[in-house]
Amino acid sequence: MNNFNEKHKLNLLKSYQEVGQLINERKDFLKEELESSRLLFNKNSLENKKPIPIKVDVYAILSGISFDKKTTQKITSIINSIRELLEGEDFYLVKSQNLGIEFAILKWPTDEVNHKLIKEAESFLNQIKIPEFNLNILGIQLHTDGCIILKGVDHGREIFNLRMELKKKLVNLPKKQSNWAHIPLGRVLSPIGKEKMIALKDKIHKLNLELNFNILIDKVHLVHEKQWYMEDKRYILTKKLI
Repeated sequence: MNNFNEKHKLNLLKSYQEVGQLINERKDFLKEELESSRLLFNKNSLENKKPIPIKVDVYAILSGISFDKKTTQKITSIINSIRELLEGEDFYLVKSQNLGIEFAILKWPTDEVNHKLIKEAESFLNQIKIPEFNLNILGIQLHTDGCIILKGVDHGREIFNLRMELKKKLVNLPKKQSNWAHIPLGRVLSPIGKEKMIALKDKIHKLNLELNFNILIDKVHLVHEKQWYMEDKRYILTKKLI
């Protein structure tokens, strides 16, 4: 059972809101703000309106990929409702089997591979004794760069505590790390027009008020990601939580 930490919950939700509210006054996406999202996809595939994530060399610790069947079906239903609304536009939605929650990045695409760090992370995960826990999904939001996420809250700070332990134990861990507990769902990759923007924001707003469910986190993976959004990956280690 999660140890409920109200302050952590409120701080995390406030952090989500600070980013999520930036889209409120927008009548459409801005091309220049979508560029950071477009860079994650093969240029030719964007021109063909069939976005394919670019090849990368990333090492990460995360859960999901895949979640349990019931959770996967629930999130897939949310994704499909967004897909229907965006039909005919430029967008990318994460495949069901690749949905995940990131705990820490061991290597970003531009970093040199630190094999010692990866081995240390593998050893760390083999030794930890962390109880399984629930990640509470408390809504969804849309960002000005086109990103769509599920807002997660680890009520007992399980994800945040693991990050803190990793920072203590792995001295060469990259400084750039997530401060959230979110699940990426995909990205809008081009402006969609005023009418569809209204419909998309209405859909996101409605879902944000409705969504409140738990995902059991009972495994943690160490993964070598070879293509963004886990479209090509190698599992180095899977740790079952107690």
